Amino acid sequence: MSGLYLASTPLIAIEAAGAALAAGETAELVLIEDFDLAPRFEALLRRWRDNPFRDIHRLPGRYTEHQRGAGDRQRGVAALLHRVRVKRELRRQTLAKLAAIDAALRPATVWVGNDRKVETQYALHLCAQRSGSRCGRYLDDGLYTYLGDVRQRPLVRRIDWAVKRLTYGRWWQRADQAGTTRWIGESFLAFPDEARDADPGRRRTPLPTAWFANRALLRLCLRAGREFGLDRRALAGCGLVLVLPHSNQLRANPALAAALRELIATLSAGDLRIGLKYHPREVEPDPGDLLRAGDAVALPALLPMELLLPLLPPSTVLAGEGSTALLAARWLDPWRPVFDLGISRDGYAARARALFARHGIRSVEGDPRALAGAAALPPAWADG
Repeated sequence: MSGLYLASTPLIAIEAAGAALAAGETAELVLIEDFDLAPRFEALLRRWRDNPFRDIHRLPGRYTEHQRGAGDRQRGVAALLHRVRVKRELRRQTLAKLAAIDAALRPATVWVGNDRKVETQYALHLCAQRSGSRCGRYLDDGLYTYLGDVRQRPLVRRIDWAVKRLTYGRWWQRADQAGTTRWIGESFLAFPDEARDADPGRRRTPLPTAWFANRALLRLCLRAGREFGLDRRALAGCGLVLVLPHSNQLRANPALAAALRELIATLSAGDLRIGLKYHPREVEPDPGDLLRAGDAVALPALLPMELLLPLLPPSTVLAGEGSTALLAARWLDPWRPVFDLGISRDGYAARARALFARHGIRSVEGDPRALAGAAALPPAWADG
């Protein structure tokens, strides 16, 4: 038996590693360069002594397109034609590579965290065509699994579906919800009862915590901490870690940035050191200008939160808004205090609030005193 795993985010790459270790089969991993960490992540996994993958392949993705000047931000006819040429050439290379991988590995199963991408659909199609079965396995992709897309654009989706069907043929499928294409026979979900997918022909299996709570994955976390420059002594002094949104959201919502600075200043006044975990796609060390607000230390932004979590001191509190990392922390480490800051009143953070509440992630409504009490500050300060 053999399995092919495709990941376009660090979370899915980590889940794929856990699943492949547990399966003990011949496995190969495809990293799609939708995130700029893909080369470093490949190197990290190759140096990991427990690496379960016979080979790791890296295929071009959205980040590669941006690097070649084919990002969606460029405007004008010339930019559009350049984008089309680059995407067509990269896609041709990608599909040829996937066909070669399938022919060599002949996987019995294909594991994905996003079955709406051309790359993952093609790999699923090749496997299903050869095996005649629903060989796809869907891995929990966090909030998108339970809340759907950040925004729904029906007209854009219809046009996209028509163009891709004309380009790739009948194997291409439109799916409004990840994990629901016809190839997926089983979904592994942290919270199966919360699934949006209700297809009676698809198994929804609890994501095994044993895939992650083991020595092999801990060794991966420790190696990642070293390679991404984590100062564990500084981390040990943090009573609270703030999981921050991308700085684009902070710039678009000055009130959120101001509220975060006020929160840090207030908590620091109570002798609480705060770790700031910026989004992995950040380039600047402190894009939100939060370090000056109080006693705060920046943790390595590039280190995925899922790999940082096992390295946190047991008493360290996590807090953030609209983040998959918070949901993952609640599932992987149910004894750790995890809070929703409750600052934003709209957008994805607000949509996530009810889901968080159902799983014990309480909203503090922007009140630093609730976080202070959880972080075991001196009682006199916390009681006000």
